[in-house]
Amino acid sequence: MAIRIVVAGEIFIDQVLSGFSAWPQPGEEAFATSLVRELGGGAAHTAAGLARLGWDVALAGPFGGAEGVWIQDRLAHLGLGADYLQEAVGECTGTTVAISSPHERTFFTYAGANKLLAATLLKLPTGGHLHLACPCEAATLRNLAAQFATVSLDAGWHPNWLRDPELLEALALVSWFLPNEREAACLTGESSPEAMLHRMHEHGIRAAIKLGPLGSALRTAEGAMLMVPSITVQPIDTTGAGDNFNAGFLDAWLSGKSLEDCLHSGNILGALSTRAMGGMNGFPTKEELQAWLSR
Repeated sequence: MAIRIVVAGEIFIDQVLSGFSAWPQPGEEAFATSLVRELGGGAAHTAAGLARLGWDVALAGPFGGAEGVWIQDRLAHLGLGADYLQEAVGECTGTTVAISSPHERTFFTYAGANKLLAATLLKLPTGGHLHLACPCEAATLRNLAAQFATVSLDAGWHPNWLRDPELLEALALVSWFLPNEREAACLTGESSPEAMLHRMHEHGIRAAIKLGPLGSALRTAEGAMLMVPSITVQPIDTTGAGDNFNAGFLDAWLSGKSLEDCLHSGNILGALSTRAMGGMNGFPTKEELQAWLSR
């Protein structure tokens, strides 16, 4: 695995609370039974997953100086390079308080240093594979597609960005676009995964859609619809499941596996990541992934 992967996006410190007996009414207080503090954001989740699978990965994004020591220590523990982190002087690291249940999540977020993300993207090196876990302007996306050998993108839920008329042309330059079903529907105006993939295919966009418990789907170069079901697990916290799907999909694709294997690997890692609190703690080892792939 000689390719170096750069994963760029917003960086957060996640405070994930769970175990609430009920959602409080205005003015009431509810008590969690569990609290996990973890490095968060789609970029960190996908980067950590790829590093655990053996890839040489550097995380790129802005952070606040006050939390710098903790972030550097956490990155070292996760096996991630910090070459392309950018400190935002006078600003704190982005923070998310996540209220999690087995089947749903609610987020309260402060962007913090992530206001500098656009400047960070301009300083990325030329390299092997770039995974973008953030929205970026069409012009920036074109430039990054020219800088890296391959590029993947999962911007998350940003409806105004998804409705940008210039985006369809720019996404055609990306090796893989990895939206969930809601995001793909917003981009295309379609209601079924098959119609969404057909519309993106018409614009030259190579996409794999995450369908939650139903699995994932893509359209092959020949135009055939390929859908792979997910595996069954008992979820504890769904934070980062889609980001961990990305890690599994990219691990298989960059290793030259079949498209069916890419979807299957993504499904497995996305599902298994929900077994523990936080977006990283349930991520399996490479040996565990191989065991699931061999079933």
